[in-house]
Amino acid sequence: MMVVFDPEVEHRVMVCVTPQKSCERLIKRGAERARECNGQFVVIYVNKKQALNKDLKDHKILLELFELAKKLGGTVSILTGEEVYATLANFSKENKITHIIVGKSLGSAFDAQKSGEVINPLRSAVEKNGITVEVVD
Repeated sequence: MMVVFDPEVEHRVMVCVTPQKSCERLIKRGAERARECNGQFVVIYVNKKQALNKDLKDHKILLELFELAKKLGGTVSILTGEEVYATLANFSKENKITHIIVGKSLGSAFDAQKSGEVINPLRSAVEKNGITVEVVD
């Protein structure tokens, strides 16, 4: 995985997005957090291997989210992995992330169970490394 931060930057914020317009709030929060701590932020999307041929509408939304991130001073990265939380945890460790921003699922509890919970396993995987996970409503 590639490192996307200036090595001199101490505070590194990772914003996790899905192809939903509502993720704009997460990117804005990540930019704000990076400004507050004089750090940098990156917007991450994890593309599951079986989902490489996403609907064109999803691509359009992702492109809009990535443009917003760049406009606010961040960088973007698309990762590939079947276990979303593990992929995010590995990236955060390799890039010395200090703060992760995720969104509370807007779907039902059934959808979260069907697609696999991400927030709690991610939190468990990274908090032992001193990484703060902020869940935004």
